[in-house]
Amino acid sequence: MKLHELREARAKKVIELRSINDGANGNELSAEQRQRFDTLETEVRSFDERIAREVRVAEFERVAAATPVNDNGTPDFDRECRSYSLTRAIAHASGLGVDAAREIEVSQELSRRSGRASEGIFAPANVFFVPRRTNGNEQRVVVSSTTGSGLVFDEHRPDQYIDALRANLVTARLGATVLSGLQGNVSIPKNAANRSGQWIAENSALSSVDGDFDSVTMAPKHVGCLTEFSRNMLLQSSPDIETLIRGDFAAALAVSLDSAALQGGGSNQPSGIIDRLTDASAMGTLSDASWEQVLALIANVELANAATGRLGWALNPNAVKTMRAKPKVVYGSPETRDAGAGFVMDAPDSLAGYAAASTTSMPGSGSPAAGSAIFGDFASLLIGYWSGVEILANGFISPSYERGNTQVRGLLTADVAVRHIESFQAAIDIPA
Repeated sequence: MKLHELREARAKKVIELRSINDGANGNELSAEQRQRFDTLETEVRSFDERIAREVRVAEFERVAAATPVNDNGTPDFDRECRSYSLTRAIAHASGLGVDAAREIEVSQELSRRSGRASEGIFAPANVFFVPRRTNGNEQRVVVSSTTGSGLVFDEHRPDQYIDALRANLVTARLGATVLSGLQGNVSIPKNAANRSGQWIAENSALSSVDGDFDSVTMAPKHVGCLTEFSRNMLLQSSPDIETLIRGDFAAALAVSLDSAALQGGGSNQPSGIIDRLTDASAMGTLSDASWEQVLALIANVELANAATGRLGWALNPNAVKTMRAKPKVVYGSPETRDAGAGFVMDAPDSLAGYAAASTTSMPGSGSPAAGSAIFGDFASLLIGYWSGVEILANGFISPSYERGNTQVRGLLTADVAVRHIESFQAAIDIPA
């Protein structure tokens, strides 16, 4: 039974219970009435338990990561994707004599599912997903800042590899909803009405309130990176080399998408959270970085009935620095600070009891740069992927050709949308 059916059935049992109790007029129930009353009471309690379970399941479904819209339920294909080698795919596309049968078949299936042909070879998006360490900390992707020739030596020590410095990836960590395998433009319907019940007098009629339905749309947009690998690197079969090459693309593409989701609005970029709030003239303020202003941002989301799902903060490092040094209580003018009351941000990974993640993908302007913050339900942030990452290798462009290297272009087709912009509050005026 659906949730509304369970509630209707329970209501009927309660009405009958009320009828039996009122019929006794304050007297003891007869044996027959007592037996029926006890039976109904047991049934109502059973409905309460079933309704509670259904509510929990509905909540889990509401905040769960989305199912791909064209999921064909093919575990064999998923297994082949997990065994996909990006190194072999690039080497094959470069004209090197390597066995890339699996990669070719996976690319053909991705092409069929997306409905478009690839100029090079498709790679499934999951080969670029960033794994996590067993202790729960994020595993940073690794990326070569050169053509990779320096990685081919006698004793390969990937554990000692020096990664490039990149922005932290926070949208997935904070719970953004991911839609993969999209086709064409996507329109997601939503109920824009905020209807409530009506109190009426006896024998009076309810007023009809029509539904107001809107939609959230997502359209393919493209982000890419261009890098170069040496011939020797592509011929390696080491799993560590595979990890490095995957990390190269994962870092470049994921950081760009993360930045667009948080801010966005730039040339050819999706419209991110801050860009949408700015357009709606709904930006908040943390001009004093005070405890009261932090609570005001949270309250604004709560007043919009949007404080559900995966609530958290995205901050830039300047905001973290300011709020970790700002006492919660400040008196008088000039200010007298009471550090004994604690600080606005007491820990680097939480703010006002909600998870907080710091990244330079959040904006900061001026000199010294101002801090910025976003608070809200990150499950309301949608990140959509079309097919996989398209890889095109070119070993004939100068000066790569003269060096025997291969230039590789990776293109990711994705977009960002927000279910309800009321689910977020942001400020970009935190003093440095």
